Amino acid sequence: MPGSAINLNCSTDRLRKVLQCKTSSRDLKEKCHMNKKRMGAVFVALLICALASQAPAQGQEPKFNSNPEDITQIHGVLEEFRQDIIRKDGNALTKLVLNPNVLFHHINGQDEVDSARKKNAQFDGIGPSQLDGFAQFLATSKDKIEEKVHNIEIRQDGPLGLVTFNYDFVLNDKITNSGIEHWQVCKIDGQWKILSVVWTVYR
Repeated sequence: MPGSAINLNCSTDRLRKVLQCKTSSRDLKEKCHMNKKRMGAVFVALLICALASQAPAQGQEPKFNSNPEDITQIHGVLEEFRQDIIRKDGNALTKLVLNPNVLFHHINGQDEVDSARKKNAQFDGIGPSQLDGFAQFLATSKDKIEEKVHNIEIRQDGPLGLVTFNYDFVLNDKITNSGIEHWQVCKIDGQWKILSVVWTVYR
C-alpha cells in the first residue's frame, strides 16, 4: 500500500538518522578519549623532562680540592683531641685550637635560650666560649673521661677543613650525653688548627 510504503520509508529514514547520530556520538566520545590520552601522555612527558632537568642540579655535591695527606693530618688532630681528653690534659687540648677566642660551645636548645634571657635579654643564643672551662674541667676532674667518636666525615678544600661526627661523652664508663659535633679547621704554617667546635647535646 502506498501509505504503508511512505510510513516504512519514514521509519527507515528516522532509524538511519538515529543510527548516524549514535555513531557520531560514539565517534566523538572516542575522539575525546583519544585526545585525553594524548594530553595525558604529553603531560607525563613534560613532567619527566622537567624532573630530568632538575635532577643533576639537586644531585650535585660541592667540589673539594682535597688530598689524602691533609685528610690524614686532620684525622690526626681529632685523635689527638680525643687522647688529650682521656689523659685529662686541658693545656695540650688548648694548643690544638688556633687561639683562645675560637668558637667552642654546644648549641643551646630554645628552653636554655629562654632561661638565659630571663637574666640577660640580649643573650644571642650561644654565649662565651666554653674552651677554658672545658680545659679546666679536664685538669681538675678525678673521674675517668673519654669522648668516643664514630661516623666521622672529613672534607677538605685547600686550607679549609670540615669535620663532622657522632660523639658519646663518657664519664666513669657511662654515657652522659651524645650528639653531633662539627669542627672547622684551617691549615696555617703547615699545621692544621681548630677554628671552631660546636655540638648538640642529648641526654
